[in-house]
Amino acid sequence: MKQYLFILLLIILFFPPAIFSQSASQSGTDITYNRVLKDVSELVPVSEAVIPQEGISFNQDVGIFQLNKGTIIKLSPIAGLECAYLFKGEGKFEYSPSTKVEKEQLYRFYETESFDEKFNQLFMIITDSSFFNKINKLEFYEPKNQKQIQFDSSGCIDYIVNTDKAYCDGKVVYPFLEEEYDNFFYSHINSDEHGLLFFEVNPCQYEGVRLLRKAETGFVIDKKRKEVINQFESDKRGKDKKANFDKSFSALYYRINFNIEDNLDIKAKCIEVVKRNLPGRKWLKQYLYSDLVIDSIYLGDDLYSDYHKGEENPELWIKLPDDSELTKEYSLTIYYSGEILDKNEFGWIGLKSSLGWYPNPQTLDYSMFDVTFTYPEKYTLISVGQETFYEENEDFKTSQWKTDYPVAAVSFNIGIFKKYEFPDLKGVDVEVYISEAGHREMASVLANYYDIYSSSDPEEKIGSDVQASIQFYSSLFGKIHEKKINVTEIPYSHGQAFPGMIHLSWINYQGTQYDGSDEEFRAHEVAHQWWGHGVRFATYHDQWLDEGFAEYSALMFVQAGFKDNDIFFNLLNDWKNEIFNNRVYLFSTGQEAGPIWLGYRTSTSTTKGDYSLIIYKKGAWVLHMMRNMLLNLKTMNEDPFNAMMKDYFNTYYGKKVTTEDFKKIADKHFGEDMSWFFNQYVYGTDVPTYNFSYKSEELENGKYKVTCKVVQEDVPEDFKMYVPIKILLSGDRFARLRIEVKQKETILNLPLLPDEPEDIIFNDLESVLCKVNYESWDDE
Repeated sequence: MKQYLFILLLIILFFPPAIFSQSASQSGTDITYNRVLKDVSELVPVSEAVIPQEGISFNQDVGIFQLNKGTIIKLSPIAGLECAYLFKGEGKFEYSPSTKVEKEQLYRFYETESFDEKFNQLFMIITDSSFFNKINKLEFYEPKNQKQIQFDSSGCIDYIVNTDKAYCDGKVVYPFLEEEYDNFFYSHINSDEHGLLFFEVNPCQYEGVRLLRKAETGFVIDKKRKEVINQFESDKRGKDKKANFDKSFSALYYRINFNIEDNLDIKAKCIEVVKRNLPGRKWLKQYLYSDLVIDSIYLGDDLYSDYHKGEENPELWIKLPDDSELTKEYSLTIYYSGEILDKNEFGWIGLKSSLGWYPNPQTLDYSMFDVTFTYPEKYTLISVGQETFYEENEDFKTSQWKTDYPVAAVSFNIGIFKKYEFPDLKGVDVEVYISEAGHREMASVLANYYDIYSSSDPEEKIGSDVQASIQFYSSLFGKIHEKKINVTEIPYSHGQAFPGMIHLSWINYQGTQYDGSDEEFRAHEVAHQWWGHGVRFATYHDQWLDEGFAEYSALMFVQAGFKDNDIFFNLLNDWKNEIFNNRVYLFSTGQEAGPIWLGYRTSTSTTKGDYSLIIYKKGAWVLHMMRNMLLNLKTMNEDPFNAMMKDYFNTYYGKKVTTEDFKKIADKHFGEDMSWFFNQYVYGTDVPTYNFSYKSEELENGKYKVTCKVVQEDVPEDFKMYVPIKILLSGDRFARLRIEVKQKETILNLPLLPDEPEDIIFNDLESVLCKVNYESWDDE
């Protein structure tokens, strides 16, 4: 008996009770989504303790917390773990992001690169053993004011769960489901200066260190919305750590039967074959449109019950059998039904979610698809892939669409369309689908309020533009898999591209724009067959490789198609003006935009519209600057730029790419390390202002000595750029050369000129994203 007591004593010494209880599996109960949701939503105070006079401090990655004075309340367990706490009193939060980009992003929000923040309340879900060692030394007793504690903690819980929709924040629920508790930390910080903040350290996330804030919005529907300020990888995360949970599984194959009824409700059966990417992972997270309901799920031939999807909740969680074998594939059969199609008063049918109509992980990995649609006879349906089967009967049509190579996503469009064919025996055929009655009726109604009318023959303009842009891109970048592109009209204001299929806004069919923007809009969607489907971005940091590339490719097509440089430069300058005037008001300026590297994170509640502005338009400007740096100013030959783009496309066709992948190609074709350029325009936000002046002096030999001065502002002194100038001489003569500007003031002498220049154009061909001020030479 004494021997057993001695062993028990050793266990307690080395494994304190609070740590020993951290293993949920020891409770003998299975961890389910519903259990975690219930436990988090029903947290109640269990006991409380007074913070000792010396206080309690603990680190969570780059965050340091100090609890100086007050009480800490232990809340009820989550999935068997004592891990939820509420602190009330006087505390301090010290924080500094570990990367330059994130420090600068913090400064945009709060004009500081680090926090030394006082707070009066801290809600935590924490699994750090060092924290438990300190907490276990305190004397806990029954809470004194349970109602107030319950009220305070419920206000925090509302940011994690929505019981009406049976939803729990995936980043919180996932570590419990997978039982990966090491160094998990989630907190709400009621700071004195900056209001409500959220700080997280999540071992199941690639960029698991996050600082968030409550979104600034006046809409009640968004009152609990959070938005990311900082997000980066932990310095303590070793290479052996598991990657982002969103990539735990890959979908290899889909076979879908999608039945559309007369009232446009749907009933579907989706067979999805998935493969585990990370050993030990069990939970597959999928997305399915919020109004669609799961009827049943089968794993192989067996009815399966280990899944969760709440009402009006797009997240579908499926627990797969425990298995460390990575090569094993699982076949899931998912039956679902509901509403995802919407018919408006003009008879138009809109697909409410172009990706949520079938369950998918939204990581957009490449998969094979085999989709059979059954739909009312009066409609036409177009999808992605090859139509391998078509049949009509009295009431319904059936069509089957298969992809002959892996694609990232598929979608469809359905309506009463008229088809126009544009065959191309040597290239890619084009078919244009128009809802003629729908878009003309809509245009006639809106014409009472806006300057909108219906173009007489939109199919000819659209068909010829799409076909010409395909030929242009094929010549410039390389060939794609597709043999046909289907262009379909949708009742929305946006466009979207899928492999071999394009959704174009009904507005684009009206032909109301005469500045080239209509042509640029559809050429952008065509360009996604190269940038987005041919070569696809790897992470959100690399989104500009899709959107910025498609935007500039479309602009190049407009330039070539119109044979009018004015249209090209007018659109380019419109984008430049938007970039420079973003949140510039009459007497003040708003929050600065973030860098291209931030991807979707450039858009927040206080920087709305920045995703389009920075990723699309500034991303396009980056390519324009590279194009002009590679331009031969004597011959105007563009072969080096074209060779770079073709090399990039052919090297990575069918693959996911990062910004560094593209930079490697750029380094190769520029013949130098282009880090300086990428640091300035992709990872950084500075754009220069150049004050340019020059003076001429006639020499004894009759030639002219011209001295130029460039004063560089609004950027660091080590900022550099190669800027072309155009020297205008008499008799319509001119000369071009490129100068390097790399310090606050650059003074240089041009080669001797035969005549005095009539003028000098600085930043010729709009080669650099910058502002230019022309000044008189000041000898002083």
